[in-house]
Amino acid sequence: IPDISVLYENSEFILVDKKPGMAVHSGNAGGTGAGCSAADESGTLINHIKAYLWRRGEYRPDEERSFAPALCNRIDRNTGGIVIAAKTAEALRRINEEIRRGEVTKKYLCAVHGKMEKSSGRLTGWMEKDSEHNIVRVYSGQRKTSHGKTMITDYRVLAEQNGLSLLEVTLLTGRTHQIRVHFSSIGHPLCGDPMYGANPVLSEALGLDRQWLHAMKLEFRHPRTRVWTTVRSQYPADLAAALDA
Repeated sequence: IPDISVLYENSEFILVDKKPGMAVHSGNAGGTGAGCSAADESGTLINHIKAYLWRRGEYRPDEERSFAPALCNRIDRNTGGIVIAAKTAEALRRINEEIRRGEVTKKYLCAVHGKMEKSSGRLTGWMEKDSEHNIVRVYSGQRKTSHGKTMITDYRVLAEQNGLSLLEVTLLTGRTHQIRVHFSSIGHPLCGDPMYGANPVLSEALGLDRQWLHAMKLEFRHPRTRVWTTVRSQYPADLAAALDA
């Protein structure tokens, strides 16, 4: 039975509210990334989307030339929020092109340790992924190797309390663990994220067993009509409870 919450849908693509704890696709058995092991593939977000569209007669895998619905963006297993899936090959091409050109605005909410030095700002740097340990390292200044990729992250402080800061974050690049590693690199790890330096005692006190991070809003032009579309997702109860702890 499909287990998805649909936020927006038309004949070309669908935006869903991914639950934290659900992998978006198979692969990456490490557990903290976007994927899962092949054995758990049936419970992935993309398979739930396929089941949903199959029940509606929009996905026909038995037909030779049937297009398999495909994800246009990905978020970590333990992060909830908005994910786009294309229903057609043309929609996939157009949305991916918009993402490549920076025409899709991706906004997140996160809670970090400490008080930010500025009420808003831009973080820049280079990232390198250690695939063996599924961890990302970020560097400032000159790129360390030819494998380094640019990271650009904008933020705005929404609230501060009890030694924590609630931020609205806009991704200008979409790298693995970008928000988590970028704020950790400046001494403000995300609450509940021990992989990147969060205080485990505080995480327990806040009732968190995952990073405080939510993909809350996507803004984009409809790839065919060019009408601006905004889709929002409310952060779930465990994150809300941590703010009130």
